[in-house]
Amino acid sequence: MNILTFEGGFDKNLCYLVWCQSTKVAGIIDPSVEPDPIYHIINNEGLSLQKIILTHSHGDHTVYCDRIIHRFPSAIIYGFEHLESPVHDGTFSGVRHKSIIELGKIKLTVLHTPGHYPDSICLWNEQEKHLFTGDTVFVGRTGRVIGEKSDLTQLYHSVYNIINRLPEDTIIHPGHHYGIKKTMTIGENIQTSTFFNCPNLREFSSVMDNFEKNRRE
Repeated sequence: MNILTFEGGFDKNLCYLVWCQSTKVAGIIDPSVEPDPIYHIINNEGLSLQKIILTHSHGDHTVYCDRIIHRFPSAIIYGFEHLESPVHDGTFSGVRHKSIIELGKIKLTVLHTPGHYPDSICLWNEQEKHLFTGDTVFVGRTGRVIGEKSDLTQLYHSVYNIINRLPEDTIIHPGHHYGIKKTMTIGENIQTSTFFNCPNLREFSSVMDNFEKNRRE
């Protein structure tokens, strides 16, 4: 699996171009950055862009979706089946927990991980141990739960009962570059961050409250 990361957008957003080397089938995860550099790679590598995958429907993660669809009108947009903000252009395919999205020979397992937003999903490649986490988990911390549709209890479940139970050497690829580096393993996050070492929901709530009181970005 080939992964190229692009940073930009509203707030250090991270967008991913993922493709299968043998079939040249490609997908974009979170169209959140100016897409011209992505088009350049697609052309240079001779890729077939077939899918656009949304980790959730917050506008900063979907802002370039229509523009990419206009360039690649046959590409299909994938997102959680109950998308909070429906897409307007292109063909939409709704997915649910444990659905499989294929990019050539690459299989991405959908994990429904609500909390930051009801339609949040993560995309897990079990074979090569990569996890695209959107705004559910970043390097060093989880996503925030200050929005009207956020839910702290759901986020706790998503992090502790779904993500933290994956192999610890799984590499996370988050939706924003908020940490000391762009990627980190699940195990490293658990070892170095209090967000991932809470014994119960009450402790997790306390960690989140302290973060909001002292946050700088």
